[in-house]
Amino acid sequence: MTIILPNKKQQILDYLKSYVTERGYAPTLSEIAKKFKVSSLATVHEHMAFLEKNGFIKRTGNVQSRELEIIDSRDNNVESSYLEGSMNFLPLVGLITAGAPIEAIENREAEIAVPSEITRGKSCYILKVRGDSMIESLISDGDLVIVEKTEYAKNGDMVVAVLDDGTATLKKFYKEKNFVRLQPANKKYQPIMTKSVLIRGRVVGIIRKY
Repeated sequence: MTIILPNKKQQILDYLKSYVTERGYAPTLSEIAKKFKVSSLATVHEHMAFLEKNGFIKRTGNVQSRELEIIDSRDNNVESSYLEGSMNFLPLVGLITAGAPIEAIENREAEIAVPSEITRGKSCYILKVRGDSMIESLISDGDLVIVEKTEYAKNGDMVVAVLDDGTATLKKFYKEKNFVRLQPANKKYQPIMTKSVLIRGRVVGIIRKY
């Protein structure tokens, strides 16, 4: 079953699963805020409320309680409850590497329906990820990333970047004084330093199969 979540909510859900599995209880809102560098606990609460409302988690105590159950999406109707409302059909246009850059592939292979909440009126497309350089940002080999078409990025954005030689890669963007740093999220890989890069989009969501 395919579970579709906006990028940040998917990251928080994966963190909750890992934390509960290791410790047997849930992290506090403050711990979640610290993990994801969120300044407002109200923002964290909104993410948690969304996950609970749509059947991904179940809090068995009060808001501050560490008692939390991760719901197995195979045992409920999570997808249908989340996908209520309007949908957008986005083109799956090819592969993007999360590893060493490869030649950009842009062939319209199919269309995939995603909730309008993810795209919010933006012009977007979908790429299939190959490689593991973004694994610490919870993007794995075989995942699909939803990409907003844009030529601009701010520091920390996860972008589709095309280098001077025409190869493309999925990395986090950082503008340094005299160069651009394309940062992987896997200690096995070194950052790519380049003086010029073409931004082809910014990741706004992930589609993953469990």
